[in-house]
Amino acid sequence: MYPQVNKENNLPSAPPSYSDSMNSPKYDIYNQGGVGGQSHSTSTMGGPQQPTSVIIVQANPEILPPLGPKSVQLTCPTCKLLVMTRIEEESSSNAYLCCMLLFIIGCFVCSCLPLCMDNFKNFKHSCPNCNAFIGIYKQ
Repeated sequence: MYPQVNKENNLPSAPPSYSDSMNSPKYDIYNQGGVGGQSHSTSTMGGPQQPTSVIIVQANPEILPPLGPKSVQLTCPTCKLLVMTRIEEESSSNAYLCCMLLFIIGCFVCSCLPLCMDNFKNFKHSCPNCNAFIGIYKQ
């Protein structure tokens, strides 16, 4: 089954012949039931292995009303209460880029204007009851 070792150089003399390689130990094939009528076969050395089970949990996504710059009434997905969302305004990264661009151009006085404009703000909606993050509205 294995190639003969040349005793002078301790190197194999030749690879095994076709008949020797065909007489090698066989692997048991265990057919695991697949998903959707498909089956997958795996080679194992020895007896069949226990099949592993995969559990897929898919939550039903709750449909939220469209978020905007104003507070929205909705059912909180976390605490399941009907609430008006709490809004936190923050300047977007585009506002900071415009500030730097205006400063580089030489409009030092106008460079802070993008930080004050609503068009450069993100509005984060959260639940006032459980403080869970609900979504963000970007203009």
